[in-house]
Amino acid sequence: MTAKKIPFSVNRNDVRPLFNQVVDGLREAIMSGFYVPGDKIPTSRELCSILGVSRIVTQAALEQLATEGLVVSRPRVGTIVRDRNEKQWRGRVVFVYENGDNNYLKTMLGSTMQDRLSDGGYIFSQASIGKHPDGTSDFCRLDAALSSSADLVMVMFHRPEIYAYLSNRKTPYAVFGEMNVRPSTAVGAIHLDYNLANDDFALRCKALGVKNVIEVYWHRLMCDVAPSLKKAGVHVKKLKVPVDESEGRLIGVRRAGRIAFERLIAEKRISRDAVYFIADDYLTTGALAALSYSGLKVPEDIRLVTFANAGLGPDYCRPLSRMELNSVCAGEATAAAILEFLKTGVFPAGITVGPKWMDGDTM
Repeated sequence: MTAKKIPFSVNRNDVRPLFNQVVDGLREAIMSGFYVPGDKIPTSRELCSILGVSRIVTQAALEQLATEGLVVSRPRVGTIVRDRNEKQWRGRVVFVYENGDNNYLKTMLGSTMQDRLSDGGYIFSQASIGKHPDGTSDFCRLDAALSSSADLVMVMFHRPEIYAYLSNRKTPYAVFGEMNVRPSTAVGAIHLDYNLANDDFALRCKALGVKNVIEVYWHRLMCDVAPSLKKAGVHVKKLKVPVDESEGRLIGVRRAGRIAFERLIAEKRISRDAVYFIADDYLTTGALAALSYSGLKVPEDIRLVTFANAGLGPDYCRPLSRMELNSVCAGEATAAAILEFLKTGVFPAGITVGPKWMDGDTM
């Protein structure tokens, strides 16, 4: 955002002090409508150069206008004319994600961040990134969200196209994602480590004398227990389940879990000696439906562990042994990091969120 040039100058022959002249001139520019709500005012350094006065004078003038409620200072953005008919917000944060990422984790992250940032005095909005017919990203919703100045954009997951777009706009952004790396143009990053509870699961397997684990997944393994289990001396076999997403991803994953376990049951391939780790909660919901219909019981007939989202499930008549991700806690940690950045200009380093191991009855 580029600041408008100022419509006045100072007069060394005026009996009023320079400070009063600058304050009066800027106030009149705002009250007359030369500057409208959302406009950026020149910085104290720019005012100093334009008006030929000291920076002490221009800084004091901007502070006086802020005291009067005419402007608000936003870190990394500048001094903005505020709408006096609206609540005085300290700034704006935008949460960006791709259309396919619109899931339970995104929903809980977004709602938690909105609550905490709103309490902290910041406007919070969200923008999804779609695709054009040629496969390129459609940034129209993000453009709309950034039509007013933003103090920070939080990007969900590793999205290089979005990083490049924000970098070109010179918009500060941070990342919430699975890759434990901070992009060179980002102000910070929060690592979502899906494997955070794997070692605890491996220790539990070792304590129970588990020799074999069958890892059931679809698409790609966000949570891969194999490395931790192999270190603990447990053999791992991977079983990838095909998913038809034509009726929607979540419906397709549940159905795929049910069909996969119906086939295992029909072919009498359910192993009583192995523990089944199902690396997706929707896949587990389908698997439990197939097991229940067939009359097989967990853990009497099959031992089962799942990845789960706190508050979402999956649900079973006995407490599931699981790696549970608390999305609300992840949102709290993210909001706290954002508020720290907006306060100090420094994004906290080394923040990692992920699932915890929860002992249940199904191993």
